[in-house]
Amino acid sequence: MVPANLYLPEPAPPREVPYFGQVDIPPHDFPEQFSNFCFHSLFIKDEVIKAMVQIREECNIINRDCRIFAVKNKKTMRVEEFKQTQVSSISSIKYTTREQGWVDKLQRIIKTSFETVGKGWFYLQEKEKSNYEFGKLKKFLTLVNFMMQDTVLNLCKDSVAEFVEFILSYIPESTTIISTA
Repeated sequence: MVPANLYLPEPAPPREVPYFGQVDIPPHDFPEQFSNFCFHSLFIKDEVIKAMVQIREECNIINRDCRIFAVKNKKTMRVEEFKQTQVSSISSIKYTTREQGWVDKLQRIIKTSFETVGKGWFYLQEKEKSNYEFGKLKKFLTLVNFMMQDTVLNLCKDSVAEFVEFILSYIPESTTIISTA
């Protein structure tokens, strides 16, 4: 029920409709703004966008298909067997990320994406440290590094959450003690 002393505010006066539905934009130097955007953005070349998509796909595969702990097995087992299963699962994730080459795949993606790029922002054969330090290649590689860290973090969080669920599934909801003797 609405109280009797509650009044709605006056409606706002209707705004004037702009001519041809256009909205006024404050004056600005578009070429300079666009130049600044291109200077600060990584995503100005097709090669960068394609590389980022492929790298994201590889990171998503790791997050989707890999887990640190083996929790799918629902049979009862001895402690030694359980430990061996977990060690095997950890070895498997290590193999997938290192030996099978998650990092190598990402390196290959970067190399093949930028092999046709000549001198400029994303030149892989840059020898001058100062050019690399202020170039976009360093920013791109830093972004890839963050994506990899994010992938590993999510992998760890999801794996621990699944492991906690797995352990909790073996804990009974209630326990009745009949006798202490």
